[in-house]
Amino acid sequence: MNADNINSDETVIKVKLSGEDYHDIVIDWTDTSQAYEQQVFSRLAEISGIPVKRTYDMCFLTGIYRGVWLRNKRAEPELSSDRYLLPQIGFNKEKVLNFTNGHEHFGLSPRLQCDDNKHFYICYFLVPERSLDEIECTRHFCHYSDNRVFLNRLKAIVTNDALQSQMAHLLVRPRWPFFDGLNLFELWFDTYRRFNVMQYYYRTCYLYHILQKQKYRSRYVPPQLYMRTHG
Repeated sequence: MNADNINSDETVIKVKLSGEDYHDIVIDWTDTSQAYEQQVFSRLAEISGIPVKRTYDMCFLTGIYRGVWLRNKRAEPELSSDRYLLPQIGFNKEKVLNFTNGHEHFGLSPRLQCDDNKHFYICYFLVPERSLDEIECTRHFCHYSDNRVFLNRLKAIVTNDALQSQMAHLLVRPRWPFFDGLNLFELWFDTYRRFNVMQYYYRTCYLYHILQKQKYRSRYVPPQLYMRTHG
């Protein structure tokens, strides 16, 4: 981390989608009008074109299986899921400089998230530059999914109130669990397939599946992405 960032009243984080230049996210530590992390959510909304209210959370990845998670306090409708809510940190200058660990450049990996309230939101994974490759996909960053074209498809789902209203009455409870071997599948997957959103909800990167197969071996079975009657 450079000295200017340590002593400055502002911290600059740079993020980019595959195929684009970096975008600056400026955190003004003198602005106490809102929680500091909301500045980041607002800037991510400008970059993605998806409103803050349709944002679920963001995660700064700090290792292969570790990350710092921050939930959006301004989501609408209000978020209700808490089953997988990981411990949250106080988002302040000291902690941000600590968990970014000198890596101000991140790949931006947007993901589709459906809350227990039956609404879709966007969530953002910020992948440190050391975990990126300019050409090849890595464990946490996929050039086929983490680009503007794919993001716009996620945006079309997240901002489509009519679609979500049609889906809501089919998203029955309980949502969890359904186990296939060691894999936990949602009971809502059938509805995602029916409305042709499963392939956007579930990451389909080839490398991801290879890594999952290495982890679970023969017990790993990826979920079906489409209805059997489609195509």
